[in-house]
Amino acid sequence: MSVERTRPPHGGHGEHGITVLLKSMRDAVAKEGSAQDRLDHLTRVIAIHVVADVCSIYLRRPDNDLELYSTEGLNPAAVHKTRLKWGEGLVGLVAARHSPLVTSQAPKHPAFAYRPETGEDPLHSFLGVPLIRSGKTLGVLVVQNKARREYTHGEIEAVQAVATLLAEISASGELLSQEETEAVGAMLHGPEKVKGFGIVSGIALGRAVFLQPPTPKHKVFAAAPAAEAARLEDGLSELRRVVDEMLASNASLGGVSREVLETYRLFAYDRGWKDRLRAAVFSGLTAESAVEQVKAENRARLSQSRDPYLRERLHDLDDLSNRLLRLLAGEKNGGKRILHEETILFARTMGPAELLECDRNRLKGLVLGEVSATSHVAIVARALKIPMVTGAPEAMERTEEGDQAVIDGDAGEIHIRPAPETLESFRTKQSRYQERQAIYASEKNLPSTTRDGVDITILMNAGLALDLPYLEETGAAGVGLFRTELQFLIGTQLPSVATQEALYREALDLAKGKPVVFRTADIGGDKTADYMDHGDEVNPAMGWRGARMAMDRPGMIRPQLRALLSAAAERDLCVMFPFVTVPAEVDEIRELLDREIDRARRRDKQLPNNIRVGAMIETPSSAWRADLIAEKVDFLSVGGNDLAQFYFAADRDSERVQRRYDPMNPGFLSFLRATVERVSKTGKPMSYCGEQTTDAVTAAALIGVGVRQFSVPAAFVGPFRRLVRSLDAGKAAEWFKAHESAPIVSLRSAFTEFLNENGAVLE
Repeated sequence: MSVERTRPPHGGHGEHGITVLLKSMRDAVAKEGSAQDRLDHLTRVIAIHVVADVCSIYLRRPDNDLELYSTEGLNPAAVHKTRLKWGEGLVGLVAARHSPLVTSQAPKHPAFAYRPETGEDPLHSFLGVPLIRSGKTLGVLVVQNKARREYTHGEIEAVQAVATLLAEISASGELLSQEETEAVGAMLHGPEKVKGFGIVSGIALGRAVFLQPPTPKHKVFAAAPAAEAARLEDGLSELRRVVDEMLASNASLGGVSREVLETYRLFAYDRGWKDRLRAAVFSGLTAESAVEQVKAENRARLSQSRDPYLRERLHDLDDLSNRLLRLLAGEKNGGKRILHEETILFARTMGPAELLECDRNRLKGLVLGEVSATSHVAIVARALKIPMVTGAPEAMERTEEGDQAVIDGDAGEIHIRPAPETLESFRTKQSRYQERQAIYASEKNLPSTTRDGVDITILMNAGLALDLPYLEETGAAGVGLFRTELQFLIGTQLPSVATQEALYREALDLAKGKPVVFRTADIGGDKTADYMDHGDEVNPAMGWRGARMAMDRPGMIRPQLRALLSAAAERDLCVMFPFVTVPAEVDEIRELLDREIDRARRRDKQLPNNIRVGAMIETPSSAWRADLIAEKVDFLSVGGNDLAQFYFAADRDSERVQRRYDPMNPGFLSFLRATVERVSKTGKPMSYCGEQTTDAVTAAALIGVGVRQFSVPAAFVGPFRRLVRSLDAGKAAEWFKAHESAPIVSLRSAFTEFLNENGAVLE
């Protein structure tokens, strides 16, 4: 056995602080006596080492109450008597939020709940940390002090580390009685309904499977650190073998998916991660507990980052940690998830590569807790037409592995352990949904013309090569928006020209002659990678992004333009620049394109037969001067999401603000109509893309204000065509002109009534 495998690491936790605490906790767990005696001794040990006047442990009961199980510093008579409802008081708030809570004036906190039997009157400072295992809150660890003080970042991290171990101990059976251990893991088993946000439409039924499933039970403390270090080394070696094998077996994957897998390998071979794991082992933990502790530390640190890319990387570290835990437990291949015939996959975070690895015949739906509608996994799920709901992290806590689950991607609902009648109603709804899809497919070759003879061009959005087959399936006229930034956001460096060229050429090949509009990388704002020096902006959505970044960093945009020109050689190329705000920016960015064209000619490179250049209208400034911008390009595209956000000064990623405005606002629609009229005078085509196009009422209003070309998600091409064919565009325009000055917040209700009365199909 090598010295490296068994010797304590240099530095690390050292022989003081957390190491001493862990050893004391191990002794407390091994202490003779009743379960309550051991728990009380453990609480006392924690209080002494974190220098707290009070240390208390609350455990979650089957009815979701949080019961005071042990305390050092409060009235002992309150143990097993004091209870707080889920979300009640500071303790309940910590459990409900699934995150720590710190305050120096606990009695003045709006959530404070006074319990006279505890004797906590003189206490002011409060630090509460949830006991989390396998994504579920099992209880709360509370530290309190009489003095008003601010707990340091180091103290908070130390208490979080202790809480991680307490959760493991509570579930392992090492501390509590068998009955109490079973009660700790008990959750509600009746039917539950959780409300989230629908990201991908559709109905999905199946059995719940966790991407990060409950880890095998294991001991928390080890008697022989050297032996645990050897086990850890073996586990890491096997993990690296599995990751290498994953890359080798997925050699056909390219672009974004390949780069994600390469990122996994970088993390798996990271020396710093390994050193931290070994340091935890030599502090007295088993290899499994060391992995759990370091994983919790990573999550606590990275989840606070403002950088979206770093937050996205959490899933990489979590996935590797869980694979390693299963390898340590003796499972082959890191315990890769075995899916049921019909599976609903639950995960807090997930990356596109993990989704692409799943058996798509068995995977019916996704419930994700920490992703947005524009995240990479959401885009892939939409391309694969896998119903998806997000924004309901509590669903993870209320669901057990194997539970029956139903998700409604349209309503944003998750039904856990549904009653038989509920399940039957959703089977009926799913059957109707599938019937509608069959109807859409049968209508794919019908002209998208309104009842009064107005032709509407329907294009689709894409961002991956796997999106392109839907051109044929849906009958879309082409790709109106191909997002190219995914390659830039995943990976540790800018994608090479060759890598980009391969993706663009594949997209054009799969389009089979239909037009594909490539939007140059819309980088910046909320879309950045860690290798990009984007500074610390207070409002990144209005900062250094899109065309602005491209003009300031030609070293990023020019290789992409070079790849596009090469991929489209002897074919037509449509390239569009994002976030153009004033006409002069078009001149500057077109100059970069001209330089790449000259470069290709000097090298006798084949060029596209025809190059069409477009610009995106995403701000009021560009909309107001859309006619001047149109004179400098071949086509325009309105980015409805951003344009609405800037028009209303409402961050589209803020749930609170989002509820305050509606694109059916008469002022916004009037603004769009004026933009359409200005552009129409130039004779240049203008399309509209944005989430508003997936809402039938808003889409009909857009036709009413004069928009004649749309780019929509593939799943909405069919419903959109049916809407168009059922609509009288002239009547819609007349209705809008009669109501555009109405002094109301939204025309939605009145316009919906008009559409229903005139036979419009709103699906």
